[in-house]
Amino acid sequence: MNLNKKRTALIVTIGAFYAFLLFGFTDNLKGPILPALLEEFNLSYAQGSNILLLLYLGFMVSILGSGFIAGKYGNRNILLLAGLILSGAVAGMSLVQQQVFLYPLYFAVGIAIAAIEIGANGAITDIYHEDSGKFLNLLAVFHGAGSMIAPWITGVILGKGMSWQTVYKWSFFPILCFPLIFILLKMITHGEKVTKPQDGKKKNNQFFFNKNLMLLAVIIFLYVSSEISFSSWLVDYLYKARTFTIESAAIMLTVFWGLVMAGRLGASFIVDKIGYMKSLIIAISLAIVSFAVGILPGKMFAYILPLTGLFFALIFPTATALAAGLFPENKAKVFSFLFFFAGLGGLAGPWLVGYSANWFGIAAGFPLVSIFMIGTLLVLFVLKGNESN
Repeated sequence: MNLNKKRTALIVTIGAFYAFLLFGFTDNLKGPILPALLEEFNLSYAQGSNILLLLYLGFMVSILGSGFIAGKYGNRNILLLAGLILSGAVAGMSLVQQQVFLYPLYFAVGIAIAAIEIGANGAITDIYHEDSGKFLNLLAVFHGAGSMIAPWITGVILGKGMSWQTVYKWSFFPILCFPLIFILLKMITHGEKVTKPQDGKKKNNQFFFNKNLMLLAVIIFLYVSSEISFSSWLVDYLYKARTFTIESAAIMLTVFWGLVMAGRLGASFIVDKIGYMKSLIIAISLAIVSFAVGILPGKMFAYILPLTGLFFALIFPTATALAAGLFPENKAKVFSFLFFFAGLGGLAGPWLVGYSANWFGIAAGFPLVSIFMIGTLLVLFVLKGNESN
């Protein structure tokens, strides 16, 4: 049985959205689980940072390979592979009892989420050429939804005295459904010709030296450093520096991701109208303000911190849409290049904040996030100046 292209595109879109839901969920389990994990294995902040380092090292390694696979074999196949790896990693996390196994398992999670990043973004931009800003923000809504669910479920489970491994046990079967979607799609479209991403044949190497692409890479690096550092260490910061309980701190992270989801949903209707660059500058400026207010002394101000998610919301998908528009003939390579820098940001940001917390305490380490945010704004102004010339 062959599906027509429209129905196939719908199933691929649903699969990509579901993949991003699970991406957000598994990637953001680490923040609320981290305090329990550090306590169970008697790990320092530095050791905790090294675990996060392995996750994003896996992400970076995978990004390069995933871009090649997606370009050669198509986005559906990279999503199928991602689902199988993620299912295996989550099964392992649900059973792990020794510290040494945490490192390869987090590395495998990084490999899987990078493949989802490449495959889902590529699939959506291939299907929705004219409205890529809208649909990439909608795709990111599902990442926000998964990210919001993760700390809420974790807070409930840990609040009831259950182990952190229980979170992975409960999530295994929903995650297993992800590769099954693409296995089923592969079966029912057997023999149907799959259109693969086509990179431009001219100047395939030269475009990597484009100044605007390099600036976009720096923006992605700095922004992801901000977002991942924020989500990785917020729970611990609120718990140890602002006297929140673990459960209430996890709820704050849930609110943060809920606002990210709401912001991306709203952004899907406006970014194409007001312009990608203007949207990015306004968003990061407001994020800086909300974060600065949230880290002021006094527990009352800490309740402002989740609002940062509303302004973070559109930055990554809108920057991705901007890149797709600037380099339409080289999207697979551009995404690999930019998402490599995203992985570098996810690796460097939490690691730097964690080591700062190890040396000076989490109350001093967490505000380091603001440096990444301010850097993002400054580079955006440079990119805007280049576009004006």
